[in-house]
Amino acid sequence: MKPSKKQLQRNIFLVYILTALDYAWFWIAIWVLFYLRFTDYAGIGLLEAIMITTSVFAEVPTGAIADLLGKKKTMLVAFAVGSVGNILMGLAGDFTLLALGVLVATLGGALTSGTVEALVYDSLLSIKKEKTYEKVLGNMSSIRMATLGFVALIGGFLYSLNPGLPFIGVGLAKLVAIGVGLLLVEPPIDSETFSWSVYKNQTVQGFKQFFAVGYRKQHIAVLLLTALVVMNGHVFIDAQLVDLGWNEKQLGVIATVMYGISALVGQLAPWISKKFGTVTAHLFSALYIAGTMLVVPLLGPVVATVFIISRNNTIEIFGNTASMIVNAHTESKYRATTLSTYSMLSNIPYIFAAYGLGSLMDRWSSHTVVATLGALLAAVVVAALFVVPRQSKSSI
Repeated sequence: MKPSKKQLQRNIFLVYILTALDYAWFWIAIWVLFYLRFTDYAGIGLLEAIMITTSVFAEVPTGAIADLLGKKKTMLVAFAVGSVGNILMGLAGDFTLLALGVLVATLGGALTSGTVEALVYDSLLSIKKEKTYEKVLGNMSSIRMATLGFVALIGGFLYSLNPGLPFIGVGLAKLVAIGVGLLLVEPPIDSETFSWSVYKNQTVQGFKQFFAVGYRKQHIAVLLLTALVVMNGHVFIDAQLVDLGWNEKQLGVIATVMYGISALVGQLAPWISKKFGTVTAHLFSALYIAGTMLVVPLLGPVVATVFIISRNNTIEIFGNTASMIVNAHTESKYRATTLSTYSMLSNIPYIFAAYGLGSLMDRWSSHTVVATLGALLAAVVVAALFVVPRQSKSSI
């Protein structure tokens, strides 16, 4: 039976709740400290490589499955798998069990990557409110950041009681998300019966949509920039804060401030996009991120922390504008597949670099490594300003 307008509108409200539950990452401020109980930065790099490799191999298949079998079912499975992975990490007594937990949790994350955004866009499209997508995306970003800020403070306290408790808390939150997710309805878009030939075509179409001739330079520029920026989210920000000497409770407070501000910044992303143009906002947010990566080694702990916080805030604008760019050029029935393709490709460089970057951070410091990559990011931004067609810089 075709879902009603009210049910589709309710999807958006439910996604807001699911966003909070899915991002109740109680470990967000202390995960580097937790990993360092089992290994060094090189070992963290190896765990990150495992995580991204798993994500790369799962991204496009899970995106295609979401398009073909339904986004609601895919999200429910994702929450269940993510719950198991996080609980495994919380109970880990050695590096091997920790790595297994990382792998399972990553599979859960791959299943949601692109799926939630596609469900939101198609729900809005079905009720002719797709023009509000940017606003909804900004709301989701704010909820995500506010949740991270709230649970970070709790997570720092839980870590002081038992280092594994923050991860177990995440697992429990994802179990609650399953119950909420059951209330979702599937948007009435074109559906297909699953077959391997259809699956193969779906995957191929995801690549074709992303590298479409009219938008190829633009998308490649976004992809290269994202490949460098995502490393901050994986390890750089947290490693730099740990290397500045903050303990678990201080890290919880810092993370609360950082994500609280990011929640407000997420609301500004649609306004910034309309004011300056989506691509322009994307490029200059990347340039600011590069600047903070370069200056942190020159600053004292407090001022350096302020710049790191501002970098995390700017990543919200960067990520939202990237999603807007890709979504604007993608057909509805290939949306989840295309977004998963973009996510997969942007993470591939980190697979090969993660262990080496970790080793360099052990040998030098996180600050030196991050500054070096900041210079590379700035160079890519400057190149993109010359390569991206001029008419694309102000609007999509």
